Amino acid sequence: MEFNSDSRSFCLPVTVLDTVAEQLADVDLTLPDYCPDIEKILKCTLVPQIQTKSLSGGQLQIEGSCSVSVLYVESEHKTIRCCEQSVNFSQSFSVRDTSDNFAVITKTKPEYINCRALSPRRLVIHGAFSLYVKVLTTQKTTLFTPADGSLELLTKKMDFADLTAFCQEQFTVSEEISVADKPRIEGILYSKVTAAVTDVKAVTGKLMVSGELNLKLFYLTDVESGETAKLDYILPFSRIADCEGIDENTRNLLGCDVMSYDIRLKNDMLSDKPAVALDAKLCLTAEGYEIENKELIIDAYSTEFASVPQFENLKSVSEVNPVSESYIEKLTASLDDGKISKILDIYSDSVTTDSKPSKDAVEVSGKINLCIVALDDKNYPIFIERSCDYSHVPDSTQGCNAMYFLRAEPSGISFRLSDDSSAEIRCELKITGGAVKNEVTKAVSGVEVLEDKPVKPENCSLMLYYAAQGENLWEIAKAHNTALDSLLKENQVEELTLDSPQMLLIPKA
Repeated sequence: MEFNSDSRSFCLPVTVLDTVAEQLADVDLTLPDYCPDIEKILKCTLVPQIQTKSLSGGQLQIEGSCSVSVLYVESEHKTIRCCEQSVNFSQSFSVRDTSDNFAVITKTKPEYINCRALSPRRLVIHGAFSLYVKVLTTQKTTLFTPADGSLELLTKKMDFADLTAFCQEQFTVSEEISVADKPRIEGILYSKVTAAVTDVKAVTGKLMVSGELNLKLFYLTDVESGETAKLDYILPFSRIADCEGIDENTRNLLGCDVMSYDIRLKNDMLSDKPAVALDAKLCLTAEGYEIENKELIIDAYSTEFASVPQFENLKSVSEVNPVSESYIEKLTASLDDGKISKILDIYSDSVTTDSKPSKDAVEVSGKINLCIVALDDKNYPIFIERSCDYSHVPDSTQGCNAMYFLRAEPSGISFRLSDDSSAEIRCELKITGGAVKNEVTKAVSGVEVLEDKPVKPENCSLMLYYAAQGENLWEIAKAHNTALDSLLKENQVEELTLDSPQMLLIPKA
């Protein structure tokens, strides 16, 4: 006789693909006619962007582009200029065991870039970046539940997070941004767009998301004088996403990533008011959980027949908390040889993230790559790059041991020159994602009852047993094929573990 579980279950996300592929970016860059000659290269940068990602018929197709930008000092006026060129890329992956409900999570990381000048107007650039791809789907786990009550069961009450909603949606935010209080934009030297969710409301089957796009620009206001300016603009956005299974009672974890963006200057020749047209493609991934306290069967046996329980290491989630927290990281950047007369801009072009359990919470750590554009004591442009470590334990990760949708983005960077060769920097880092508590519990997955091997009846109704301190009454009842409730009642005890030696009466009839 076998007992199958069919009445209780829970659902969790499961990873069916987790891989990385290297993408090459080789560019033969010739400066256009309107760009002056290169005197000195300050920085070469790879900026990969995802245009589309689609999964069909077991094949995942990723399409994108990689922008190669060169920040340099031009030879005529000794000012900063930027030139860029894009190359397209395409990558496919085989994916097995996917359901109709899935999510594709992508991340890119520049690995290296080598730049060689063939002439003041021509560069040969070789670079590569890593494309990280993870495909998530849902998996249902059933809990062993005997139907007829013929087994003795040892249970443990636990919280189970049940994934009731799982959805992913791509959408575009387009806006023409007028920044009349800023100087005219004549050339973009650096740009970055990040997204952050500020508010989430759920009703039955709908997720109403409010967020902000943060556009950062470092740009030329006058190409001849080399004057620069900065723009830090917040653009609110909202989205109503269809998400079956979500409602007012679910605990919702969200990831919102900028897949790609395009910036176009909209300067009017008859006006000094600058304007920027922004098109950003975003990807929203949402998980909705319901937390329920359930009894998990951790051991079982039959009092009538010989029985063999089967066990499994049951993976579950017992806690789910959204994370959105900012903190200040203080850094110092120094110039190894030379002096700084003026800092034009400080920005971070990449932040790596990692997480690990730390004292019943989750520690988030990684590296912040800082880029400093400055002028030396002779007003000649210089570029300083420093990589700094960071670590932080967000308060909302208490009681958890892992992170989903982890992101860390600089929301603000301020600085001051401490002397003529170093700068003190304050970086406000915003950490977002979802904190969860993963559990692994040894649980019963089934019991085989051997009906051809009945328990031999005893010729007495009670049996004396001298139990030592620390013995467990469940193990005693199981060893003597008697019901646990009868053993507890007969000896008028409530706790399963004995705190002192004791003589027990074991019912046998």
